[in-house]
Amino acid sequence: MLVRRSFLMFKEVFAALSFYRLRLIFSVLSIALGVGAIALIIGGIDGATRRVNEIFEMFGPDALLIVPGGEKFSIRMRTNTLTWKDVRDIRDHVPGVYETVPMHFTRDIVRYKSKKWQTFIVGTTPQYFFSWKWYPASGIIFSHKDVIQRRAVCLLGAKVKEELFPDENPIGKTVLVGRLPLKVIGVMSARGGAIGRKHIDDRIILPITTLMTRILNEDRYVAALRVRTHADLGQTKEDIRLLLRHNHKLGPLAKDDFDMFTSSEVRKILQVISSSLILFLGTAGLIALVVGGFILANLTYLSIKQRKREIGVRRAYGARQREIALLFLSEIILTTVLGGIGGIGLALIGGIFLDKFGQIPMIFSAKMCFLALFLSLSVGVVFGLRPALNAARIHPIEAIK
Repeated sequence: MLVRRSFLMFKEVFAALSFYRLRLIFSVLSIALGVGAIALIIGGIDGATRRVNEIFEMFGPDALLIVPGGEKFSIRMRTNTLTWKDVRDIRDHVPGVYETVPMHFTRDIVRYKSKKWQTFIVGTTPQYFFSWKWYPASGIIFSHKDVIQRRAVCLLGAKVKEELFPDENPIGKTVLVGRLPLKVIGVMSARGGAIGRKHIDDRIILPITTLMTRILNEDRYVAALRVRTHADLGQTKEDIRLLLRHNHKLGPLAKDDFDMFTSSEVRKILQVISSSLILFLGTAGLIALVVGGFILANLTYLSIKQRKREIGVRRAYGARQREIALLFLSEIILTTVLGGIGGIGLALIGGIFLDKFGQIPMIFSAKMCFLALFLSLSVGVVFGLRPALNAARIHPIEAIK
């Protein structure tokens, strides 16, 4: 008996929703937009968390990154303070240091035939590939002899290969960076998007001496130095700090003209950036969901007003207040659940576009789907309970009149 009554009630719910199709579409859409926004945020958070962990693992627990400029310099106002002498002294005189990887960077347009692409140019040594555990998918890396002789060879990131050589093998071909022709000897394996940069695969890697002397006309300063140590990381950091201050002739009161970052500090910086985005986007998503709830409640009140005579007839034939309230609440909850499913669909579509064109890593899990449906169900209960109770309290005689 209970099953039959439940079946009849849901049949009536579906009949009512199908009759007011336009109102249903607007209600579902209002909830779907809010739920979709929150689902996108959850997918972005999971993707960013995974990316932070990947970068942390890639950076390594025994590594330091040294860059020029200190507290008085902003990120966009770095000065040239890190020299080749600093690199040699850290390698030769700091206890425990077993690896130093100097790097220099610029952005430039790379050309191949009629195609061109602006990308990130990295000059470094062969140890770069082993230190970052990032190897070519095809071809080879350059050698120390290539660095010494400043040879015009390079490896393409997967993104650059995709843009310039979508349908052909670039190995052995020549690309033009500025006015310098570079022979392609390898293509790096794809690593995907990165926080704070459009695409980590959007780069060309070449010998540091080639970049500095043949493209940038620079022979003294390097842009960054990666250091790995067998000793305690904190002690190594302090030893390097004292050595660099001595080399740079900084007085006791002078601030450091360089910065050093460990993997833990890099992780904290990335997490702060992610947390700020979560707070901002999460607030916007919740506002969108609440607005959708208000739209749903207003449309429900309108529906009750238009169906007043129907409610009166039901009450006259013996329908109790609880049954009327349950009928309208079921309609509202079903509408919000449909909105939740639509929101998940919108989030999946939006995630594909963000991942492909915005290079924002997205992860969609069962947790995201469950939370999206839970939110939509909650919106239905919170914003639908009062209209449903109001419908149940309508007096049958007044409703029929």
